[in-house]
Amino acid sequence: MVNNTPQPGAQRELPLGDRRQRFDAAVQTITKERGDAYGHPVDDFDIAAQIKRALRPCKDPVVRHALEMIGVKMARLCTSPDHLDSLIDIAGYARTITMIHDERERRDADR
Repeated sequence: MVNNTPQPGAQRELPLGDRRQRFDAAVQTITKERGDAYGHPVDDFDIAAQIKRALRPCKDPVVRHALEMIGVKMARLCTSPDHLDSLIDIAGYARTITMIHDERERRDADR
């Protein structure tokens, strides 16, 4: 006899088209939530693009990327200055810059 009971943690096969419907519903939900928190993407992205342009002089592309991620969070804080997750994300991205420098030093020492 075959046991068709899904194992814990196993993904259930979805009927054809159901994935797309669930995806579309999730996108609508997240788009509304983000719009409520950060405003319309055209405004949020414009601010982020301005911050990104200001970071062009950074010669290190890896550090620049971390700074750009901080810039995205800064843009969001312009609309929602009390959004704790964005503040925490900024701290996390700033920490990654120290991690980048530490890892580069470690790799240089291994050579």
